[in-house]
Formats: sequence, structure tokens, C-alpha cells
Amino acid sequence: MNGFVTKKIGKNRTLGSALKTARSKAEITLEQAEAATKIPQKYLDALETGQYNRLPAEAYNLGYVRCYAEYLKLDPDKIISSYKEERAAKRHQNDTSTLFSPKKAGDWQFLITPKLLGIFGLALLFGGIGMYIANELNKFTATPMLEITSVPAEFTSDKDQITLEGKTNSGAVLTINTEPVFVSADGRFSQSVQLNSGVNEIALQAKNRAEKVALKTVKVLFNPNLAKITSPATKE
Repeated sequence: MNGFVTKKIGKNRTLGSALKTARSKAEITLEQAEAATKIPQKYLDALETGQYNRLPAEAYNLGYVRCYAEYLKLDPDKIISSYKEERAAKRHQNDTSTLFSPKKAGDWQFLITPKLLGIFGLALLFGGIGMYIANELNKFTATPMLEITSVPAEFTSDKDQITLEGKTNSGAVLTINTEPVFVSADGRFSQSVQLNSGVNEIALQAKNRAEKVALKTVKVLFNPNLAKITSPATKE
């Protein structure tokens, strides 16, 4: 026996009600659950109320659901399966199909002449020049690009160190948690960050020569026991 409660969730019983009932029977408050699992209380409440739109990225959520199920002595595999089914059902309900009806075009007649073609060509030429100038000016005065490609915005890790990789504008000054980071000539960067136990918030800032600033935040839940929690059950 694995010590988990394997009672199935009834057809008319939601995952949230199952979690809340288990917590109530154990006489555990949300504050106590947050302290024990290191999962923010707002996310525990979102799971119990079925407000999945309040949850972070999906890779992050699966770790939350499994950890919370383990803590409440529920079967984590069944709880995760129920979570996926409810999440998929809610997404399906929110999907809206947009119908496009073709518009009828009127019977226009155009008389194409060399003069008209010349005017059209000049308009394209000057329009292109104007767009190029506007684009270059926008690059200088606009907020710099800041992309993180190595990790999602929110996730769970069983490692005490992660590597942040991404790209920003060439010449931008980049800092991670106020520490300067080297940016290559093509705007790429790579930096290792040490994690503390629990939720880590890592702030990235890119500033260009026009003093425009772009900000990104990465949230990492460092749980050294995650590998044990998420490993598949041993086959009998």
C-alpha cells in the first residue's frame, strides 16, 4: 500500500471539492498547507475553487497538483488525471469559434496607364523610405526586446541552480537580480542563477541607450524532493 486515499472522484464532484474536503477532514488551513508545501496560498485556493485561470504555467501547475495531493494523502496520479480532464473541459468551454462570411466585392473598373503606374511606383518608393526611417527611429526609442528562451516564466525545479538564456537588443545593458550580465554582439546572453528553497523570483532588466527599460520575471519553485515525487510508481 502506498498510503494514499484511492477513492474515486464522483461524477458530480469536482477536483476542487475533493481537495478541500481532504484538507478540511485533516483540519488543515490554507496557511498551514502553504507553509508545508511551499505552494502560494492563492494557487491552492485556485485549485480548490476550480479557478484554473488564476494558475501559472501548466508545467508549474502539474508539480503543484502532485505536491498538494501527496500532502493531503490523496493518490497523486488520480488527482493529476482529474485535474487534466477538468482543465481540458474548461478550455473547451471557453473556446469560441469566429465565423467569417466573405464580403461581396463591387464591380470596380480600373484604367491602368503608365502615368498611374509611375505614381504608384513613387508612392511605394517614398512610402518604403518613410517606413524604414520610422522603423529605425522606433528601434532607438522603443523599449528593448527581452526574451528568455531556456526556461518558462514559471516552473518547478529539483535543482538548486538554473541557467537563464535569451536575447535582447544589441548594445542593451542587462542585469539579473541587479547584477550585470554579459550580452554578446548579437544580443544573446547566458547566466547561471543559484536558487533558494521555496519560491524564487528572478528579475531581469534590459536598458537601451535611450534609457528605455524592459523587465521580465522568472518564478522558480525549488523543491529538492520533486524528482522523488514525480517519479513513476514502481511496477509490481
